[in-house]
Amino acid sequence: MLERLNFQLRGLYATADRDGRTELTPEEQTRITELEQQIRQVGTAAARRTSEQDFAAAITRQAGPSSTTPPRGRPLSLGEQFVQAEQYEFFKKGGHHAAAWRSPAFDLYAPDVPTGGGGRLMAVLSEDPASGGALVIPQYLPGVLAKPTRPLVVADLFAQGSTSSNAITFMVETLFTHAAAAVAEGAAKPESALTFAPATETVHKLAHWLPVTEEMLEDVPAIRSYIDSRLRTGVEITEDQQLLTGDGAPPNMLGLLNRVGLATPIAVAAGGSVFDAILKQAAAIYNAQAIQPDALVMNPADLVSLQVAKDTTGQYLGGSPFTTPSTTIWSFTVAVTPLMTQGQILVGAFKAGGQVFRKGGIRVEASNSHQDFFVKNLVAIRAEERLALAVYRPGAFGLVTGVPALP
Repeated sequence: MLERLNFQLRGLYATADRDGRTELTPEEQTRITELEQQIRQVGTAAARRTSEQDFAAAITRQAGPSSTTPPRGRPLSLGEQFVQAEQYEFFKKGGHHAAAWRSPAFDLYAPDVPTGGGGRLMAVLSEDPASGGALVIPQYLPGVLAKPTRPLVVADLFAQGSTSSNAITFMVETLFTHAAAAVAEGAAKPESALTFAPATETVHKLAHWLPVTEEMLEDVPAIRSYIDSRLRTGVEITEDQQLLTGDGAPPNMLGLLNRVGLATPIAVAAGGSVFDAILKQAAAIYNAQAIQPDALVMNPADLVSLQVAKDTTGQYLGGSPFTTPSTTIWSFTVAVTPLMTQGQILVGAFKAGGQVFRKGGIRVEASNSHQDFFVKNLVAIRAEERLALAVYRPGAFGLVTGVPALP
């Protein structure tokens, strides 16, 4: 069959050469395409038959002599049972080459696994570790599933600055005697007075490091950038905590909530509205400092208690939960962090009342000069930053207390 098709194909090309033509006619081109397709089909079928014959021969060799009757006293081997079973005809006829196929059932018997019947059934091949479990390769997902971290919200509320020194000193107005008044013609003008005092904020360092093997850095290309990112995130998490709740005990920063001179706290009245208390504190700050608050900092649980608050008709005060939730209260930006004590809300003029000064950015560096790291092929990767918090007006920040918990 294959030789006949090749003969016809060569004949078409020979005809064109005999006629002195360099191009084939459309009919000849169509016929050549048909012949080439038939040749490929015949070749594929021949290769498949050869594969089946090789498969059967291999199994027969494994089974030993072709005799269907094994020597007395010796049970049929698994290979002998397989090739001598009637169901094996399914494979010999090529049934397993269909697009979707299922072979007839085979029962193979061995002397070590009882079936409860007239023979012994061979153990089932399964994913059990004692069977075929080791053949199943797990699917590995790329990348690293990072542990969640709390949101970073405090630093961004303040005005930002930079410094090249180890301390920030600024002048604070401690007294302003305001004597401006209407003056009659020719009369003496009243004298006002200003008194200043210097205030100094120290630049603090926040840092941590992680040991890593050189092999890890070489064999996992992405691990260096991942470690850098996580070390940076760790510094930023500590930065948020220090800016808000640092106790000031060296080497800690003095956080905003521990400053002297904050506005007097306003408590939520029994049965009263948290929203009203927030607005009252904002008004008190504005009256005392002439600075308009711009942001609120609260615990996630307190935000939820406000979001689920309802009026007397059962309607949500913050609007329907099926609409996009607002990110502001009384036009103040809302920053949510677990660092805030539940039951308290911080109201403040962050941009005008304080500023974060940074000496450079967050630096990530690596070295093997730590202890015996050189001889152990270890690398120390370090992340650090230096910053200071200047609070110009402590009275521009105040708490709302007594926020009721969720029912």
